[in-house]
Amino acid sequence: MKKLKLLLIVSLFSTLLTAQNKYLDSLQNWLLVHQEQDTQRVMNTHRLSYRLSEINPSKAWRYAKESEVLATKIGFTKGICLSNINYAILETNEGNFKSSAEYYLKAIQYAEKINYTRGISISYNNIGDNYFKLKEYNKVLEYSEKALALNKKINESRGQAINLEQIGQVYFAKKEYDKAFKYWNESIQLANESGDPNINTQLIIDIAKYYLEKNQPDKAFTYLKTADSIAAASNEILLQVLTYKAFATGFQKKKQDDSTILYLQKALKSTQTLENKTEECDIYSLIAAHFENIKQYDSAFHYLRKHKILSDTVLSDKNFAHLAFIQTQYETELKEKENQQLRSIQLSQNRKISEKNALLIASAIALLLALLSTILLYRSFQNKKQQLILEEEKKLSEYNQQFAELEIKSLRSQMNPHFLFNSLNSIRNYIIKNESQIASNYLANFASLMRKILDASQQSKISLQEEIEMLKLYLDLELMRFSNRFTYSFHIDEAIVHEDFDIPSMVIQPFVENAIWHGLLNKESDAHLTINFKEIVDNDYEILCEVIDNGIGRKQSQQFKNNLKKHQSKGIDITKERLKRLSKIPQNEPILIIDLEDEDGNAKGTMVQIHLPIL
Repeated sequence: MKKLKLLLIVSLFSTLLTAQNKYLDSLQNWLLVHQEQDTQRVMNTHRLSYRLSEINPSKAWRYAKESEVLATKIGFTKGICLSNINYAILETNEGNFKSSAEYYLKAIQYAEKINYTRGISISYNNIGDNYFKLKEYNKVLEYSEKALALNKKINESRGQAINLEQIGQVYFAKKEYDKAFKYWNESIQLANESGDPNINTQLIIDIAKYYLEKNQPDKAFTYLKTADSIAAASNEILLQVLTYKAFATGFQKKKQDDSTILYLQKALKSTQTLENKTEECDIYSLIAAHFENIKQYDSAFHYLRKHKILSDTVLSDKNFAHLAFIQTQYETELKEKENQQLRSIQLSQNRKISEKNALLIASAIALLLALLSTILLYRSFQNKKQQLILEEEKKLSEYNQQFAELEIKSLRSQMNPHFLFNSLNSIRNYIIKNESQIASNYLANFASLMRKILDASQQSKISLQEEIEMLKLYLDLELMRFSNRFTYSFHIDEAIVHEDFDIPSMVIQPFVENAIWHGLLNKESDAHLTINFKEIVDNDYEILCEVIDNGIGRKQSQQFKNNLKKHQSKGIDITKERLKRLSKIPQNEPILIIDLEDEDGNAKGTMVQIHLPIL
């Protein structure tokens, strides 16, 4: 394999970097001068969003939205497709893989409408990138090779370079380093043709990683210094993060611990600036592993906890993404089947019309017989048509069921697994203490609660009375486990107490659990939880649930559990989005969290107000 000529690459980039910075400035100046609402403005706002996605996410979101709104207004389908791709990239950077997959699906659908091959190839490649984060390497290769074939078809050099670089990443992850180097070398030749400094910088980092694995750190550092200077000059923060991580790997191989942690901390800071949750999660893991390697176990545990808290959120969204990709494949297959059925119906209709005409001509004398034959043929056609309609309805039902199953899987994640383990431990302790009657009662209540949870997880809604029964079972178990350290009460408005209606299942329990753990258990005495269900005046579509504790308040609670703040916030956001989609009326804030204070401004608890749609 020919040796790469680094000096030639650096020389090329010195010109490209200046051009890139000027490119961003020129686009922004162009938008200021040209106010016409046309396709050119759509394309320039898209280009700005794409370039800023790894530099300034806030601005990137703003330009992506402007691009979509204008493209929709003027009916520019290509612009709508590219806007959805920009959304998907930004959602991936934030760790929202479910939303990312949905945007890629929309982009593909818009691209297919206008035969926009490049839009499809970009979506395929980026879906492969999401699968790479899931470590499903066969899927990465499948989508990357699909994208590569499309880019070869339209002779798109830059796209081919990106696809080959991603394929090389797969083989590098599988420790087939020479095979990865082969793909990267091929990618460099295409990247130089396209003149894109970003993909070239990525490839320099890749080659440096290759030399690190070949135990040639000095050679690797030469490449990394080049990549670092290029990324810094172009303000490409994600490329700087990747460079820092590679530097850390090199210093670790040289056993230079101070330099290793320095570069990992630089990578972490840059990732937080970029708000890239996926990279932030990975860097926490790398820092924890490094501290463990040098036997600084306190620091290792600290960063491992940060990694765990963030990965719980990211990995959960990745599971959604995986299901969304399967759904995309299903919809594609369904579309093809529908097309085949339509063609079959059309051929059948044409054939029957021809047969009918021939029969009328040949049966002029036997008009009655011809009429009877026509009626029979018509009935046969109607029966077949009705059968096709029934089959289509069945498929639609199965399709809706799959979406329902996706929602249920998200509901199952609401129950905290620690509660299950702690309950089982409580039963075990009662048995060890020979308190068999208490253990029996606890076990019976626990079994009843688990049965109700399983029943609720099989449906997206539950009656109000069943929800209250499930909450009481849960609260009684917690009271037994914590030796009656708190009390609780339920209050239901007279207007709704006798009503027979359903509400979304498993929404309230996480807030009740949060009130107990972070409010009531930290209070020394008189801890009380109140759960109210109230009628909302002039609103026949929702009821109001209030979860009120007289605990220590959120501010003091955060001092004990500050590291769970982001995880809990993500859970609340998911619940808010679910309630918004189920609501029959516009609802900006279906969940409100209110800090309760006395006249002197001292915390006296927390109230959570939840607008529950009546289903």
